[in-house]
Amino acid sequence: MYDRILVPLDGSPLAEQVLPYVSRISLGMGVPVHLMQVLHPVNEEMADPAHGLFKSSIDAGMHDQAIDYLDSVKRNMTGKEITCHAVEGNVVSSIIEESDKMPRALVVMSTHGRSGVTRMLMGSITDNILHHIKNPMLIVCGHREGEPELDTNLETILVPLDGSPLAEQVLPHVAALANALELKVTLLRAVATHDQFSAATGVGRIDGASGIHFQNFEAMAQTAGNQALDYIEAQEAALRRQGVADVDHRMIPGGAAHVIVDAALETPDNLVAMTTHGRSGPARWTLGSVTDRVVRRSGDPVLVVRTA
Repeated sequence: MYDRILVPLDGSPLAEQVLPYVSRISLGMGVPVHLMQVLHPVNEEMADPAHGLFKSSIDAGMHDQAIDYLDSVKRNMTGKEITCHAVEGNVVSSIIEESDKMPRALVVMSTHGRSGVTRMLMGSITDNILHHIKNPMLIVCGHREGEPELDTNLETILVPLDGSPLAEQVLPHVAALANALELKVTLLRAVATHDQFSAATGVGRIDGASGIHFQNFEAMAQTAGNQALDYIEAQEAALRRQGVADVDHRMIPGGAAHVIVDAALETPDNLVAMTTHGRSGPARWTLGSVTDRVVRRSGDPVLVVRTA
């Protein structure tokens, strides 16, 4: 599934909070880790050639400091094989360019997603990368000083599915992680309610040739629920055939975002795995809405797979 793990770091404790997850995945899946740091280009005004301070020497010094930092991180990590390098350039484009060289790499980054006055929308850098990267990406919602310590234990993968082939593209990743890390898998399916069917039409009763009346919404919801159950049980069976020993499902009334967040809050030590796109239309799962809300509100690591 993955042939390496790419971990961009910026020297901050927040960014380093991904490392326990990285080590576990590296050891469990037997894949190497590549640490990288992006250095901001040195401004010419910082140099002072008259006093022997040249831009090239500043660049070299910053590069050496970055490598020393990454080496210190490497010494404190466990993993199959750990390499590191530093590069100068724009942070977002440099990380995307590096990931393009590693099409089968899992990219792991942290973001600060707590609600409140200081909340960042997933973290501007992580958010920008997520919108443009082709690789699967594990986003870890870190904590700042004074906040509760991050619990890095993992026991369950929560997998929201909406019945679309696009959403199912996360399942090979789920099977690989579950088998390698010995995790339980719980499939989640949001089921439309009577009220949602009624609201979707904009009316409570339609008279005339259509023959659709208020009471039909109950039957529509029941039919949709039965179809969703058949679907989720088929996906559960498919995962078992791929070797996942512990897998179950939950059918939850409501919309996608709150179903995922509520399930994540109720399930300790979990990872949420989802794609960047699901069903089209008003219930579409988008990076700017559902993924952001799940990362911010659940506080759990989220694996995001870009659909083909």
